[in-house]
Amino acid sequence: MFINGCSFLTMRPRDNVRTHCGIELAKLMDLDIEVNLANGGRGSRRLMWTTRAWCEKFPEKASDCFFLIGSSGGNRFDYPTNDGYKAHKFPSMLTTWKTWDPNRNNQTQAFIKYLFTTGADLEQMTQVESILGLLDLQDYFENKKYPYVFYNTLSDATITNPDVKLLFDTIKKKRFFRPETSHFDYTVKNNQHCKPGDPHPNAEGHKEWATQLKDFIDANDLRTI
Repeated sequence: MFINGCSFLTMRPRDNVRTHCGIELAKLMDLDIEVNLANGGRGSRRLMWTTRAWCEKFPEKASDCFFLIGSSGGNRFDYPTNDGYKAHKFPSMLTTWKTWDPNRNNQTQAFIKYLFTTGADLEQMTQVESILGLLDLQDYFENKKYPYVFYNTLSDATITNPDVKLLFDTIKKKRFFRPETSHFDYTVKNNQHCKPGDPHPNAEGHKEWATQLKDFIDANDLRTI
């Protein structure tokens, strides 16, 4: 199994959560984890880029993988860095990344103000970022005949622009687990937090989500393409 996404696909040992959905799904599918490129706080662009780069570097390994992709929402705008940021975590990657998040980075308020005064629609920007990342990977996986499944770790706002909805609808829902929601939303709804005030899932939350994912994969025969 190949895994990529955000912190919802990583362990949180400081909160005594020593598993995640990818680990639990791999157990249920009787697969070894070849690599996990998930990184906390990162978005769709890094997800798309690092997945494709890894596949091109290791084509023989990629051809044997099932791809688990957790889309972390389009409000995280990733960009490559020249400072080797956290390079030690991903030795197979030469590109390092940081992320501008308008909901998190207070120092970017001036830039946000500039965007809005020039007519930017932040909701559409985030939705387009998510959709383009998934469409790119969908086309890549289909062309390479790599089996995969998508799901949302975080949710974007409801799509209201018909053009954006048109492109969203071209994502194959057969390979998109519960596209109307996210693991984040499910965690909040079912009170499966790793600790009070933290939306990351606890161990039971990861196991439950993985079980539902496994049922979806089996029901839609997603192990092959």
